[in-house]
Amino acid sequence: MIERRLNDRINWTPVNFLAISLMVTLFSIQIPAKVSAAELCKEGKKDLVASFDVIHARGGFWGLMEKTAGLQDKSVLGLQTDGKIRRTVSIFEEMCEDGKTPTPALYNEISDLIGDGRMVFNMNPDRTPPKKILAGIQEVNKKAVALLKKLGE
Repeated sequence: MIERRLNDRINWTPVNFLAISLMVTLFSIQIPAKVSAAELCKEGKKDLVASFDVIHARGGFWGLMEKTAGLQDKSVLGLQTDGKIRRTVSIFEEMCEDGKTPTPALYNEISDLIGDGRMVFNMNPDRTPPKKILAGIQEVNKKAVALLKKLGE
């Protein structure tokens, strides 16, 4: 009922939806540069895991590719991309557990990677051409590989 009243009050054009999504992302994901290492580990770790879990709970990129006509035969790429993103989150978690201090910049890079992934994941397979979804997943995979390489993986 509340959702219906909210939908009646907001004109959900694609531009409005994109603007609201962008504002929510910018205000909720970034952690200020001046935070203690303990806060970054505690809050940053929780945020990264929760953000990744949004994708994972819906089947991840593998599930998206399996559901998209024409991408089932390439779904291994989705599985690999899921694993690489999860690995970046795990590295952040390991740094916190090992007493190493992850930087806010590292947090932001991982958060941005997950954010890029969520943008691709939010593409509707019924309305978005499979080639566009595939290109988005390939781009996220490429960014994940570059970040893992930067982290020594």
